[in-house]
Amino acid sequence: MVFFRTALLGSAFLFFSALSQAQDSGYYGAASLAQLNVDTELEGTPSFTPHVVNLMLGYRYSNSLSAEARYGFGVHSSSDRGVKFETDYITSLLAKPRLYLSPEVALYVTGGFSRGKFMVAGEDTTLNSVSYGGGIQYDRNPRTTYFIDWIKLIDKDEYEINTLNIGVTYRF
Repeated sequence: MVFFRTALLGSAFLFFSALSQAQDSGYYGAASLAQLNVDTELEGTPSFTPHVVNLMLGYRYSNSLSAEARYGFGVHSSSDRGVKFETDYITSLLAKPRLYLSPEVALYVTGGFSRGKFMVAGEDTTLNSVSYGGGIQYDRNPRTTYFIDWIKLIDKDEYEINTLNIGVTYRF
């Protein structure tokens, strides 16, 4: 819970700081729709594909490096073999170095730490793990960017959770 509060407080600070800036300040906000791919070691080894909406706040230090906080909440649960999987929340703090292939297109990797709370078969489960992944972005104009990325959020003995995100970023 301390991590969640710290991420929320940091995100609020970034958001309100961004609102006080008149020009492109380096701050950005983003939203994405994500599909989680959850593989478990539960009895019968069920797998799940719930959906999550992510809200992100970040700071772009340069064209090559950003840091961001992500908060996702479940919008669709998934069931397999009579076991239901629901996402309460997922939070992540990530670094995002990128390499521009052209003035508009960049590849990036991302790494950091994630924590999530899930309900599996009626029981609350909280997991945290080192996270990593990568993606591609298209800068439509100086303020708007479209992106798609894949991130391994949780990698524990009994759960492996990957996510595929499609979203849009707006720079303040």
